[in-house]
Amino acid sequence: MSFVSEAIQLMKMNNFGEAAKMLETHLNDQGIKPSAKIGMMSWISECYQKTEDRAQAARWAEQAGRAALACKDMPRGEKMKRAREEFERALSYYEAVNDVNGMGRMASLKYGLHASS
Repeated sequence: MSFVSEAIQLMKMNNFGEAAKMLETHLNDQGIKPSAKIGMMSWISECYQKTEDRAQAARWAEQAGRAALACKDMPRGEKMKRAREEFERALSYYEAVNDVNGMGRMASLKYGLHASS
């Protein structure tokens, strides 16, 4: 997973767009645990946020939240907490770009998690 250190180096050089693309390219590599993929999706989201592409940032935060819910490697409480955090970030990014459909999806998912906790 040397690509992770390369992506981190790109982020340190403020080259967030390239870092996001590199992480996206390796997201489906063999041997990456589902819990690690959640972290990668979250990093991708953060990179896009730093490039001010909030639509992509929202998309990736939403994917990270959905991946957290589906992750069988994490205890229930941890996956719910992680999903809630990612959905909250996605909601704020969708609000920033005035994506009403995205806001609705995230509000439903986020508040649905509160009801099932």
